[in-house]
Amino acid sequence: MELPKRARTADWENGVLTLDREKQFEVPELTTEIMERLAGYTLVGFHVKEYPVTDELLAPFAGHKSMVNFGVEDGTLTDACFPVFAAMSKLRYLLLDGNAGINGSGLAALQGCKLDLLTLNRTGLDDAGLLQAAAIPKLSHIQMDHTAVTYEGLLAVAGNHYIKPVAHEQFTKEQMEHFSQLQREKAKKPTKLDEQAAEECRKVLSAFFAEMTAWEQYMEQAGFEDARAVPRLLAIWEKYVSEKPRMGYRPLGLSYSAQGTYKGEQFLDAEQVTRNKLYIYTREENTGFDRRFLMKRVDGGWKIDGVQERLDGWQRAEL
Repeated sequence: MELPKRARTADWENGVLTLDREKQFEVPELTTEIMERLAGYTLVGFHVKEYPVTDELLAPFAGHKSMVNFGVEDGTLTDACFPVFAAMSKLRYLLLDGNAGINGSGLAALQGCKLDLLTLNRTGLDDAGLLQAAAIPKLSHIQMDHTAVTYEGLLAVAGNHYIKPVAHEQFTKEQMEHFSQLQREKAKKPTKLDEQAAEECRKVLSAFFAEMTAWEQYMEQAGFEDARAVPRLLAIWEKYVSEKPRMGYRPLGLSYSAQGTYKGEQFLDAEQVTRNKLYIYTREENTGFDRRFLMKRVDGGWKIDGVQERLDGWQRAEL
C-alpha cells in the first residue's frame, strides 16, 4: 500500500484510513509501522474509532509538534497514555471517550499542556482523576458522562472558576446548576452585594431585553434597508448602555437574531464588583448559554457597561 508523502488529517474507522478527508485506503489493522508513518506526517488532527489502540501503539506520536486535535474513542488506553500527549505543544482537543482503562490517575502529566477540551465519557474517570483534570491550567471543558465521578467529587472542583464540566446524564440539571452557582460564589470577591442595586440592575436588563427583542422582531419584518432600523437601535443604546459603540458591533454594525438574542434570558446571580459596578449573571433558557452583564452606576441610575460570554472562560462579547 502506497501512502502519500504528506497529510494534515488522518481518520481511521471500520478498516478504512482517510487522509485529508478524501483519500481513502483499506487498512484493516493499525500496526506499529502504520502508526509510525502517520506520526511522521505534520498532522493537525488524528482520530481512531472502535479499534483496540493500546498505550504502546501511540508511542510514535509522543511529542508530536503540529497536532491540535487527537482522538482515540472506544480503544484500550490506560492512564499510561498521557505522557504521549504531554509534549504536544499545540494540542487543544483530546477525545478519549470509551477507554475504560482510564481513571484519571495519569492526568498530572498534562499540567504543562494548553488543552482546552478533554472528553472522558464512558471511562473509569473517578473523583481523584477529576481533581487532576481541574489542575490543567487552560482546560475549559471536560466531558464526563458515564464515569465513576460522584457529585461530591464534582463539587470538589468548584474552586476552579475556569473549568466547565459537561455531564448531561451523569448528574441532574439541578445538580449542575448548583455546581455553577457554587463555582460563581467561590470566584466572587469578598464584597457584600447591594441587593437593592442588584434588583435595579435586573429591572434595567429586563427592559433592555424586551426592547431588543422587539427591535429584532421589527428587523425580521423590515430588513436592514429600513430607515428606522438604526435610529431605533441607537435610541435603545442611549437609554440602556454606557459602553461606547465599537466598529463592527451593534449599534454601528447591524445584526440580529430571528429568535431574539435575549428572548430566553434567565437571571441566575449577582456579584458586587465595586460600589458602582455589578455583574448580573444570566443563562439562555433553551441553549444553556451563560452571560454576565457588567452594570455601571451612571447619573444615579444603572446602565449596561459591557457583556461577557462563557466560552473558554469569560470573554468579552457584543451586546
